[in-house]
Amino acid sequence: MTTEALIPQVTGPASALVVCLLIGMAVYKLLKDVFAPMMQSGINRHLDQVDGMMKMHSQEHQKIMEGLDHLAERINCPHQVH
Repeated sequence: MTTEALIPQVTGPASALVVCLLIGMAVYKLLKDVFAPMMQSGINRHLDQVDGMMKMHSQEHQKIMEGLDHLAERINCPHQVH
């Protein structure tokens, strides 16, 4: 292959392939270094909120059960609510 035939190949399809590979690597690095940690922190915040809601629900459930037990004692119900 002569230089005159090689130059159009190097500046055309081969350079386009190199540019596409560089863009692909940049997008991968952006996703890996920026978006993945950002999504991870958002997921962690959401899971912390869910944990808080579950704890609050458990506390409310305990208070409701105590109230029902107290009510059962006041009306002399022979059965426990639990």
